[in-house]
Amino acid sequence: MSVELPTLHQELIEVGTIIEAYGIRGALKVRPFATDPVALLAAKEIWIKSAPGSLVLSVKDYQVYLSKFHSGSVILELVGLTDRDQALAMKSARIAMARKHFPTPGEDEFYWTDLLGAQVENQAGEPFGQVVEMMDNGAQSVLSVVNDVKKQRLIPFVKTFIIDVNLSDPMAKKIIVDWQSDW
Repeated sequence: MSVELPTLHQELIEVGTIIEAYGIRGALKVRPFATDPVALLAAKEIWIKSAPGSLVLSVKDYQVYLSKFHSGSVILELVGLTDRDQALAMKSARIAMARKHFPTPGEDEFYWTDLLGAQVENQAGEPFGQVVEMMDNGAQSVLSVVNDVKKQRLIPFVKTFIIDVNLSDPMAKKIIVDWQSDW
């Protein structure tokens, strides 16, 4: 069942990639991008986007009738997907969700996608640039901040260095860091 893509304010956010079929009845084994895939496990509707580099670009929505966590992956059973061959054909495709379906994060918790585009400055008011990417180095999340002259700073996203995160105005997102300009 194909329907209109969500409007811009309900932007699709990639939350995982299909790594293989699971079982013989068309279930999908998904590698979630989050260490805690709560949004994906709670999803009632997902979008499957064609694999990166695919010759045919497509986005199709599916209703989820079963999801479970299994050995570091998420198993999804979707309405209308009933055959292992159908599931195998989706290998490497991306799973996306409308942002409006994400659970509300707790206090001092943020979705990486919400941090992208935020302006970063230190406590002295020195601008460092904009968050262009988030990474996980195994120990913590890391902000990749790039300024107007393409200088990149990698700042650990931990309480030691993050003083304030203000995302209340999507057009003026700001992160204040305890970081020196010469670091």
